[in-house]
Amino acid sequence: MTKTIKWLAPALIVLAAGGLYWKWQHRAEPASHQQSEKAASIHYETYENGRFPFSLPFPKGLLIPGEGSDNGDGMTFTSPDQQTVMTAFGANNAAEHTLQDEYRGTLKRQAESGEPRQVTFKAIKKNWYVVSGTEGDKIFYQKTYLADDQFMTFRIRYPASQRAQWDPIVAHVSGKFAVTPGGAQ
Repeated sequence: MTKTIKWLAPALIVLAAGGLYWKWQHRAEPASHQQSEKAASIHYETYENGRFPFSLPFPKGLLIPGEGSDNGDGMTFTSPDQQTVMTAFGANNAAEHTLQDEYRGTLKRQAESGEPRQVTFKAIKKNWYVVSGTEGDKIFYQKTYLADDQFMTFRIRYPASQRAQWDPIVAHVSGKFAVTPGGAQ
């Protein structure tokens, strides 16, 4: 019996440690991980621009592609309720702006709606930048690349009340927004 008692304490410690480990492994996932899983569960199609070297996914059914521009520089996608609009387009850098010039211009840009515009996030890297914030009751997000003396951009505006739905989608689209220098012309 003393052998049984002798092994009982270590066995209980191992069980308790295993239970704590299991609880730690199955704790609530961070919101960003939950959002990325939610975005990944949506069916995406890919829009590839025929004139400029970029592509990006869009959530099928949540955003409906429009006719596209006459000159082939981009596409507008609109939600069925008309509250969310995403545009994806390219432009030749005829004015020979730097990425920093475009970035500063985006930071100064007035809201399309005339509502007060507040930038809440901004970042600039070697060949791209992001600017995001609010315009009244809408959230806006823009990511722009500069490659081969061309700017490729996607913008989206959606109701702040739909943030839980759209934030993970925007993160997914932004992460998969692909520019292929030397691609389509």
